Amino acid sequence: MEKIDVNVYGDSYPLRVERRELTEKAALDVDGVMRLFATKAPSFEPVKLAVLSAISFAEKKIELEEEMALLKQKLAALNDFIGQHLQ
Repeated sequence: MEKIDVNVYGDSYPLRVERRELTEKAALDVDGVMRLFATKAPSFEPVKLAVLSAISFAEKKIELEEEMALLKQKLAALNDFIGQHLQ
């Protein structure tokens, strides 16, 4: 584990991480989404921007999980098809 500091929306956060580059990229992504929401709702407090950002990332995660599940089903069907036609 490595200790790093990341900056999100003007605040610094000390973190212990396993993959520095991944965490730094994630912090940049969160910062970017918060700043995007801030341009659309400049009167929102940072905590509201953080919640909106978290919801946005959660939606993307769920979409990717659904897509992955569909791809796994298609791959399983393809494997079954290949298995049946190679015998």
